[in-house]
Amino acid sequence: MKKISFFIALAAVVMFSASCRTAVCAGEKRSSESKKLREGGCVDDGSRGGGVLKLAQIKNFFNFLFSGAAELSEFKRLWTEKDEDKRSVIQDALQKIIDRTSKAEFDKFDGSPDSRTSNPALKFYDAAFDRLLTDIPVTEVKPGNIAIWYLYNMGFVIKTPECCFGIDIHHRRAEKLESLLDFVVITHNHRDHHSLPLLYKMVESDKLVISNFFPSPGYTKAGEYTHELPCGVTVHCGEANHNNKLKKFTMPMEIVCRTGNKKFVFFTSGDCYSHEFLDRKSEHIDLYIVHPRCGMNVASAVKRLDPELTFISHLQELAHDINRFRWQISVGREELKKLSGIGKSAYIPVWGEKFIWDGEKLF
Repeated sequence: MKKISFFIALAAVVMFSASCRTAVCAGEKRSSESKKLREGGCVDDGSRGGGVLKLAQIKNFFNFLFSGAAELSEFKRLWTEKDEDKRSVIQDALQKIIDRTSKAEFDKFDGSPDSRTSNPALKFYDAAFDRLLTDIPVTEVKPGNIAIWYLYNMGFVIKTPECCFGIDIHHRRAEKLESLLDFVVITHNHRDHHSLPLLYKMVESDKLVISNFFPSPGYTKAGEYTHELPCGVTVHCGEANHNNKLKKFTMPMEIVCRTGNKKFVFFTSGDCYSHEFLDRKSEHIDLYIVHPRCGMNVASAVKRLDPELTFISHLQELAHDINRFRWQISVGREELKKLSGIGKSAYIPVWGEKFIWDGEKLF
C-alpha cells in the first residue's frame, strides 16, 4: 500500500507540474524566444493542445504502471496462503491469464531483461525473481536447517549454513543471481532449465557449473559422476533419456546438503521420461522434484525413491506453446490425488515461494 500511495502522489505531482507548464507555454508569444522554449521541450501551438497531449501520455503511463496490480497482489498471496481451497482459487486465476499468454509474448518479454509488461502473469514471473534477489542475502540459515526458494519451472535455489546454489535456473534476469550463488547445477540443455548469461557470469567468476553440456570444470558426460564440494554439498549425477529420441540427454541429480549434524537430500529427475533411470544413493530423500508429463509415471517414481515430500513442477511453463507441452495446474492436481491415494505427500509450489527445512520437515 505504501508503494501504491507513493506512485499516486508522484502522479499527482507530475500531472500538476505538467498543467503549470502547459499554462506557461500557452501564454508565450510566437517569437525567437518561444522557439528556444519549444526546442527545450515546451510545444506552444497557441492553445493548450500540447499540454493535453502530455497529460494524456502521463495518464497512459500510470494506467500501464498499475495495470495488473490487483491481480499481482493476489498472486503474491500464494507465498503465504496455506488454505488449499483459497490457494486453488488464486492458482486458477493465474492459470486463466497464463492460458491467454502466448509463447511469442513470453519469448519477447523473456528475451529483454529491461522490458516492461502489463500482463499480470509476467509481472508475477518477475516478482518471484525480485523476491529471491532480495530475500536470499538476508536469510540466515542456522545449522540443521535449509532454506529453499522456487523460482520458475524446475528452478530452485538452496541455501545451507555454508553455501548457496541454484538448480535449473531460468529467468530473463538470472545473471543477477551470480553474486549470491556458489555454484549451479543443470539437468539438461533445454532453454527452460538454464540461463546462458548466468552460466557465463559464473564461469567468469571461477564458479562451478555442473552439467552435461556446458564447457566448464563441472562438465561431464559420464553415466555416473560425483562432485564433492568443500562447502559440505555432494552432487551425485546420473544419466537418463529425455524421450525415445533424446537419449542420455538428462542428468538426474541427488544433492546431499550437510547442515549441522544433519543431511538434507534433494533429488531432481529433470525431464526424465522413466522412473527406471532413477536410483538413489542415500538412505532417504527429503524432497523430490518431478516433471509429471515427460513420459514419467510419477507414482512409480515416488515409490522407487520414497521421498518425504514430492514437488510437482514444470507446470505453467510459458516458453512452450499453449497446446503443446505447457501443462496446466490441473495436471499437478491429478498427480496430487494419485500420490495421496498411495499415501505419499506432495505439493504444487508457485513461483517465488520459500520453504524452510527445520531438520525434520519442510514448512
